[in-house]
This record gives sequence, C-alpha cells and structure tokens, in this order.
Amino acid sequence: MTANIIVIVATLLVTLLLFSKPVEKSSWWSATVIPLASIIGSGFLVIAPILQMSVGRFAVLAIIVLVSVAYAIGAAIRFNIRWVEPKLAAGTLHASAWAFERFSGWALAFAYIVSVTYYLTLFGDFMLRGVDMTDQTLSRSITTAVLIFIAFYGKHRGFNFLDKFEALKLGIIAGLLAGLAWGNWTAWQEGIWRLPVQEHIPGWHEMRIVLGMLIVVQGFETSRYLSEKFPPSLRIRSMRYAQWISGIVYVVYIALMLYYFNYPLPSSGQDTAIVTLSAHVATILPIMLVSLALIAQFDAAIADAQGGSGLLEELSKKRISQGTGYIIIAVGGLLIVWTSNVFEIITYASQAFAIYYTLQSMVAAMTAFNHKDIPNRWVKFVGFSLVASIALAVAIFGIPAEG
Repeated sequence: MTANIIVIVATLLVTLLLFSKPVEKSSWWSATVIPLASIIGSGFLVIAPILQMSVGRFAVLAIIVLVSVAYAIGAAIRFNIRWVEPKLAAGTLHASAWAFERFSGWALAFAYIVSVTYYLTLFGDFMLRGVDMTDQTLSRSITTAVLIFIAFYGKHRGFNFLDKFEALKLGIIAGLLAGLAWGNWTAWQEGIWRLPVQEHIPGWHEMRIVLGMLIVVQGFETSRYLSEKFPPSLRIRSMRYAQWISGIVYVVYIALMLYYFNYPLPSSGQDTAIVTLSAHVATILPIMLVSLALIAQFDAAIADAQGGSGLLEELSKKRISQGTGYIIIAVGGLLIVWTSNVFEIITYASQAFAIYYTLQSMVAAMTAFNHKDIPNRWVKFVGFSLVASIALAVAIFGIPAEG
C-alpha cells in the first residue's frame, strides 16, 4: 500500500510540476523537453529486461557505455548546429562535408522507417501485455493495422490532432523510479537486498548486444531539426541538458532494477517483462506502465512518421509528396515487421541510426578539417573521426538480444 502511495504521489508531483505555467513558458524547457522525451521514450521500458538477459548485474556498466557513446555522438551533432548549419545556409560548406550531409539525410529517412516499425511493434506487444497475452502473430497484426492507418490517414488527412504527452510520460517514469527506490530501501532494511546471481562474465558477444541497443538512448538529434522554433545556442544547450538528465535517469533506473533482476522473467514476451517485474514494486505500476507504453509508442511513431515523410519530400525535392511519404514508410514497416522479431527490429533501428550518426560525425570531421575559421580544428577533426568510427562499429557489430 505504501509503495502505491509513493508511486502515485511522485507521478502527480512531477506531472503537475511539468504542467505548471512557469515550466511550460520556459524557453529552455520547451527546447529541452523534445529531445528529452525522445530519449526517454518507449525504449526506457524494454532496456531493463534486455540488459538483464544479456549482462545481468553488469547492466549498470552497460548503460553507462550506451549513454557515453550517445553523448559523444551528441557532441558531433552540437558541433554541426554551431558550424555546419550557417555554412549550409551561406553555401560555403566544403563539398566533402556537404556530400556526407546529403547522404545522412537519406540515412535518417531510412532510420525513421525502421524506428516507426520499432515503436509500433512495441505498441502491439504492450497492448497485448495489458490483457495478459503474448502472441507474436496477433502483435504483428496490430502493428500492421496501425501502419495501414498511418499510411491512409496521413496521406488524406495529415496528423494535426495529436498533442504531446511528455509531462505525463515523465511523471509516470518518476513514479516508477520512486517506487523502485522505496523497494530497494525496504529490502535493504529487511536484510534481503542482494545482487542477482551472475552465471558468467559478459564477453564480446554480450557487448555486441549492448551496442545493438543504441536506439534506446537515441533522440537527441531532434534538436538539430528545431531551427524554426529555437536559436542555435538554445538548441545546443538544451540538447546537452536533455542528455545529462536522460543519462542520469537511465543509470539510476538500471541501478535500482538490479535487485529486481532476482525475480524470474516471464517465459515469453521478454521485451514487455518490465510490466511483470513492476508488480513486485507496486501493484498499480503494471497498469501505469502499460498506459505509458501505449502513449509513448503511438506518439513517437506518429512523430517519426511525420518527420520521415517530410524529410522524404525535402530530399526528393517534392517529387515525393508528404502524403506519399506516409505510404512509403508504412510499406517499409510492413516488410520489416513480418520478417523480424522485436529484438531484431530494435537492432535494425540502432544500426540505421548508427549509420546516420556515422555520417553526421563525418560531416563534423570534414568541416573541421576543411574550414580554418574553426578553433582547435585538428583536435575536433581527430575527435569526430573517432566518434564516427564508434558509430560505425555500432552499425557493424550490433546484434539482437536472444529473446
């Protein structure tokens, strides 16, 4: 009973705080909440069980690796906001950087297709988990229905009716963290707290699985595409804030989950196992997490479908209309969803974004190499080349969890 109260109070306090007028009217929060909500989205709910299956008690180290890689890539994106965008607008960007920038646009368009599929696959899985079911065919059918809806509604009507639910999503996550903290404290007081049993030391295979989960901490790049709303300095600062906040939340979350890794995972539906595990924290959490998952998945899928269709229109110089873009995304999603399981889709999404990040890092490296007005440009060239190599390694070596 106490755990339920703590979860509900924490959820309400954070939600009301984020809905308050001072926060809503704050320019830095308005610019921060978009990448923050993208980073702490649907992947937040699947990362814990996947890490438990892959690396067990080393999960905290694994999430620190993911967050660190993401922050290094974020530095390249922030550099591009500061230096590449003005040169693009002035037409002075070096040809090599311009070529990588162009390729990265097409890579991002493909990444959007995979990410929409990723979100909606989890949508189907969590919807079934809400009625205590796990059925891959039925989940794929739900995903198919939503993809078809997106294709035809997007083409004929457009999505102008959706509001963001960032405050509610972050409020529920705050409630989960508060419940986990209380559960850990109670177990410690009762003398039953312990780390989970580790059957073997994670090796290269497990590290490849961790690399395949980059999609979970992806989303910070959205700051790059908010130039119509916010100036460059604010986008750079807010992206940094979003990565700091999300990094702390992810590390704390996984650390608090270690004790609960002692409970067995369900024999099926491991991607939604957090719902089952959360019942050990507070009886109200499974309902809240299913609600969070459905909101987060659908909202994120629509947002990426909008972004992807708009990007396809821009890259094709309007030969592909935004309405046709929705259909292309849906068709691509259908091909992926009926040929892959959820763990493979997570890895495909990570690899697609890793390719985009590789190209963006190369844009930064080539810009630093070719433009003498950039301070410490040789250091930046070497640093961003290294970041590009890391992102490329994610694309090449990342593999699905064995669920």
